[in-house]
Amino acid sequence: MSIRLRYHDVHGVSVETKAVELDEAEPPLRPPLEAVRLQLDLPDRTAHVRCVRPVDRGPGGLTAGCRQLDGEILAGLRLARLCDGRPYPRSVSRLLGYDADAAQPFALLEPLRGVEVGTLAGTLPTEQRRRFQIGLLRAVRLLNAAGIAHRGISPGTVRWDGDDVQITDFAHAAPIGAPRTVVGVMPWQAPEQRSKPPRDWEPGLIGPNDDVWAAGRLIFYVLTGEELDDTAKLADRPELAELLAGVILPPERRPDAQTLLRRLGEADAPPRPLAADPAFSRGRAEFFAQRRRKHPHTAPDPVTETKAPPVHETGDQDSGAHDSGDGASEPRSLDGSWLLWGGVTVLVVLALYLIVGR
Repeated sequence: MSIRLRYHDVHGVSVETKAVELDEAEPPLRPPLEAVRLQLDLPDRTAHVRCVRPVDRGPGGLTAGCRQLDGEILAGLRLARLCDGRPYPRSVSRLLGYDADAAQPFALLEPLRGVEVGTLAGTLPTEQRRRFQIGLLRAVRLLNAAGIAHRGISPGTVRWDGDDVQITDFAHAAPIGAPRTVVGVMPWQAPEQRSKPPRDWEPGLIGPNDDVWAAGRLIFYVLTGEELDDTAKLADRPELAELLAGVILPPERRPDAQTLLRRLGEADAPPRPLAADPAFSRGRAEFFAQRRRKHPHTAPDPVTETKAPPVHETGDQDSGAHDSGDGASEPRSLDGSWLLWGGVTVLVVLALYLIVGR
């Protein structure tokens, strides 16, 4: 079944192409998101992509799915801005295109590589261990430079192909500097992201070291096959003890990813960070204020409104299309849920100029 697919690339350029949904199985995502494999017939090549889209099931249903899709797109746009025409790093999942304003919003991502590192715990070949550590820490450092925190690094969101990592699933990504919210799963969930943080640990604002907790524990888990649930486990592993010293301290006292790379002797120059954009924060606040007025039950409350920042950084959006069953494309019919989301996304377009200051 083929459709005419319209979307925007990460530079805001409108693209329209034929797309075919393939029978190849994609690793499942937890609802309220799902992923399918598409083949795109682009002018210069045929490309296979993962199409991630919200579904009306799972915790929070369609509304939560749309917010998680926002996180995926936000991360992809900021990473694309950081690269600014330079080769895109293989260590993070790459956003290729998106339409957050279609009747059924979606993001197009490059295919997954390798296997989930959880399947390799304790069995990673010796010659690959150092590359894995360096690759993961460089990826975290890259996210820091892009001004985002993943907030969900775990054995299921990091993959390994024998040469490099690939961090995937940015559904819970959020800008550094936004208020922390409860997100993640134990034991990879940093204490500051829990509903009941340890005594004297304040939720505070998302910082560049938030992902270091999970990254450090994941390094220990992949190399040893054991969870780092007791620092005494480091006593017989001096190299890991030296590398991971401080990663389980409060975030303001944790070493950053660059420090851990320096301990490995791989402290190359980090990417130049994206400049702060006050207009982005103002636009985000205004977006949620309008959404609460228009559709109160689809918007987060004022305390947690930065949990799902709007993602539009470039260009106006077109409507989506779907296949009618005979090979022709037609506008997707809207049920009540999609009509509600469609109304919300009109506000996103209005907020576009505030977000990027253009």
